[in-house]
Amino acid sequence: MGSKDFDLYLAPVQGNDPTLQMIHYLQQFGADDTAQHNLDVAEAARELALRYHIDADKAYAAGLLHDISVVIPNADRLAFQHHMLAPVLPAEEAAPFLLHQQQSALLAETVFFVTDPEILSAIACHTTLRENFGSLDLVVFLADKIKWDRKDQAPFLTDIQAALTDSLEKAAKVYLDWLFAGDIVVPHPWAVAALAQLNHELL
Repeated sequence: MGSKDFDLYLAPVQGNDPTLQMIHYLQQFGADDTAQHNLDVAEAARELALRYHIDADKAYAAGLLHDISVVIPNADRLAFQHHMLAPVLPAEEAAPFLLHQQQSALLAETVFFVTDPEILSAIACHTTLRENFGSLDLVVFLADKIKWDRKDQAPFLTDIQAALTDSLEKAAKVYLDWLFAGDIVVPHPWAVAALAQLNHELL
């Protein structure tokens, strides 16, 4: 794909309702299922934020755009990252799908005019988490797991919900433990670092 073709993804949205902007943006690319997933995650993030006294509006905003980069085919993700002059880690070279979290943050900033660093951070690490995570990062990370977008039931959901009675950190560790126990293609260094930090903090 040529660099000019990426302009399709980078055209600024119109209007001032973030929810409708997200839906209309994804509908242009036939990604209605992802629009619904984004709505589900946004609502789950809002609920978690309220439960843990975190900014619910920021949580909703991050959830709303966390998977917006679904519009970029996985085969084009490396080229898009280079087009945006953004770095690529070896794990992302091996599994370009892993770039989708950072590319959603790029589109949130470029297309949807999001400037809040906490919202952009939460979008950018919603799949893997990362070291020195913030509370909003944890909320969006967990909301994405609670609203599992695969056809089967999330196998870790009951354990996450139980852990949430203690803390966001314990719930995040439940998912990362499950991930590294078997459901992983390439270990992303952000996830490795996040789990190491959680293991240290939860001793």
